[in-house]
Amino acid sequence: MAAQGADVCRMPSGKFATVSASATSRYPMPMTAPYRFDHFELDPATRELREDGERLTLPARAFDCLAYLIQHRDRAVGRDELIAAVWGRVEVSDALLNHTIVKIRRSLGDTGNEQRTIRTVPRFGYRWIGVIDDAPTIAQSEKANVETAHAAPQSDRTAPVMVASLPTYNRPRRQWLVLALVATCALVAVIWRVAAQINSSTVQPPPTANADAEHDALAMPALVLPAEVTAPDDWRWLRFGLMDLVATRLRDGALLTMPSESVVGLLKQRGARIDDPLHDPALAKLATLRVLPQVRFEHDRWTVHLEAFGTQRSMSAEAQSDDAITAGREATDALLRKLGHAPDIAGGVRGSPAVDDLLQRAGAAMLADQLDEARTLIGNASADLQHDPRIEQRMAQIELRAGDYAAVETRLHALLDRLAPERDGALRARALMTLAAAYVRQGQQAKAADLYEEAIAIRKDAADHEVLGVAYLGRGVVLAQKGRFDEAIVELSRARIELETIGDGLGVAGVDVNLGDFQLMRHRPADALPILRNAVREFAQLGAREGLAYALSQQASAEREMLEFPAALATTQRFWPADAHTNNLRMRWTLTATRAAVLADGTRFDEADVLLRQLQTESDPQNDAAARAQGQARAAASAWLRGDADSALQLTGNALVPALKDADPVLYARSLLLRSQALRQTGNSADADVIAGQLRAQAAVDDWHSMIAMLAEAEQARAMRQREPALEKFALAMQSAERINSPEDLVTVAAPYVDALVEASQLDTARAVSGRVAAWADRDARAATVQARLFRALGQEDAARKAEASAARLTQGRKAEGEPVRP
Repeated sequence: MAAQGADVCRMPSGKFATVSASATSRYPMPMTAPYRFDHFELDPATRELREDGERLTLPARAFDCLAYLIQHRDRAVGRDELIAAVWGRVEVSDALLNHTIVKIRRSLGDTGNEQRTIRTVPRFGYRWIGVIDDAPTIAQSEKANVETAHAAPQSDRTAPVMVASLPTYNRPRRQWLVLALVATCALVAVIWRVAAQINSSTVQPPPTANADAEHDALAMPALVLPAEVTAPDDWRWLRFGLMDLVATRLRDGALLTMPSESVVGLLKQRGARIDDPLHDPALAKLATLRVLPQVRFEHDRWTVHLEAFGTQRSMSAEAQSDDAITAGREATDALLRKLGHAPDIAGGVRGSPAVDDLLQRAGAAMLADQLDEARTLIGNASADLQHDPRIEQRMAQIELRAGDYAAVETRLHALLDRLAPERDGALRARALMTLAAAYVRQGQQAKAADLYEEAIAIRKDAADHEVLGVAYLGRGVVLAQKGRFDEAIVELSRARIELETIGDGLGVAGVDVNLGDFQLMRHRPADALPILRNAVREFAQLGAREGLAYALSQQASAEREMLEFPAALATTQRFWPADAHTNNLRMRWTLTATRAAVLADGTRFDEADVLLRQLQTESDPQNDAAARAQGQARAAASAWLRGDADSALQLTGNALVPALKDADPVLYARSLLLRSQALRQTGNSADADVIAGQLRAQAAVDDWHSMIAMLAEAEQARAMRQREPALEKFALAMQSAERINSPEDLVTVAAPYVDALVEASQLDTARAVSGRVAAWADRDARAATVQARLFRALGQEDAARKAEASAARLTQGRKAEGEPVRP
């Protein structure tokens, strides 16, 4: 019997716990009337949630949380209150509550970013904010209850609250709301690393190292070299396979260890400059401990010998077995003990030897950049092996690397239905991250954000630094897309801490490239450049070719904004040709679009046109829709610069599609502005005015969009011969450009503004505006034209002719001397 004056709550295990009567009076039991909202109906009496009459599967705790929040929707509900009311105890972790809220939001088609139904109240709890149709709140019900309280027996007011035990896990139907967010690919560098690196065993919380050992902690990560293999040719895969096995095992033993693909890239980059990698001074600067695995097969036995060389002394470890993988594990465990670290005896959740062997073989092929070989290895395996959850996850990584995002989604949605957070938390979290990567690459940041949130909820208590680092980074990017940059930087700081904890140099480089991206998103290319150049150095040092290619493309974009065209061209040379720097077809076309834009900036129009035609004819219309639209927008800008208004009009019509608006809203706005200019040039001012209205509707987004909208209105007013309103709007646009202080924006506004000022004979103001962009007259045709226009108005004929010649030179296609054409 429960103590008198206490209520009884049934726990998921079938046991009972007591909750005081005072707590019950504070947290009254849910009402029984159905709650209707949006397309949903929640019925506490039947414990059912329906959408358009169709029953949805929702775990019992999630159902109770939802009902309680709706019932108390007139106020915010504290986390402790919600936990006590639903679980009947106070020791429930915040991670479990967060995970429950994620489930509720997903089943309602909501996300942690939108918060249309459940709002997070920082440092307190949650509040229901959805609209409920004709249902009283608890406060109203309690008022009614007061009127009948004296007639009701005391026992009725303290009736037990029964909480149903958690049913068998079923993933609720997903109802994602796709938002038009910026696809800057800001996560790509880190996500590629996570997709390639997820190891063959489920990661467990690292064991505590031996505090009394001589080498308890190392200042820098360990580095495991490719293995030396003495065995028949069909075992050559052990070169990378054993390397990755040892590195993974060291990490499981709580030893900071560099990711295997970082080591492979680093060695490729240094090439012949490394004669003895075990003792190489340059590698010693990157890793306190270098480990060289050696494996040989003789007399039907495998011997794995590990030679380790550190700053203090060298050591070795060796093991033998009938199986190469087993010998590798045992040798690594022996080395860990000598280093003062406790091996992870459980080794995670491993499958059969056949599963482990296939994972290592496929992982080795991925490290060798042989995606087709990795795919073939899995494709030729038995059906049972192919359906092993870890093999499914590995195959999803291969599909992600190849750019087959539809296949990733199909595979992982099915896999996630089989992976319960309570039982398969680590593997589920990594599957979530791979799926998030596919969404990121498709510009669906909101979908990815929901997955990050769930991954954090699953792995926060386990201190899974890899998952947490990438997930925090992902949340930071989504916050940045919403303009919440201060919060985004906090998330990136968390990501850096997690990634530095495991010695993940690639992850840290990914954080840095995103910080640079944030500055570009804020239209601060001068601030972005040093950050991006540092990220480029980090990726180059680690030999991470795809991360390097992405960082270089962002650096080139910043240099374009700074009107540093020769520098931008040199930067694109470092990731060109694209197919030498990435196996992902989607990214290749994005790099192609960037390269074409930079070539056009440098007036190498013929080469740019070749690339843009290639992009349109060879890319996939659906999967590469954003890159194709970017190419059309770049081609339109090139045509306008060369004075071809008709082509610019046609090309902007092709470019202004939803895919461009989702992927690159800045380029979309620039293309709208260009289209309005082309329409006026071809005699269609009425349609140009409509576009000015579209830009005006976006003015509230930020100062940059306000500048573009004001510029469009100024040009339209000038075309309508409304001189004073036009000059007033030009002045406002110039003020915004001055605040933003980007050379590209200053020139964009100054060029038409000076024309209007000269036309109005306001030469002093024209001189001031022209002086603001004079520094770029030798590299930008628009700035040169501004100077020529002013000099003509001032009667300085020699200076005017010189500026006009410079403008003509900058608008004529030409090749850089001594540089071969590489279309």
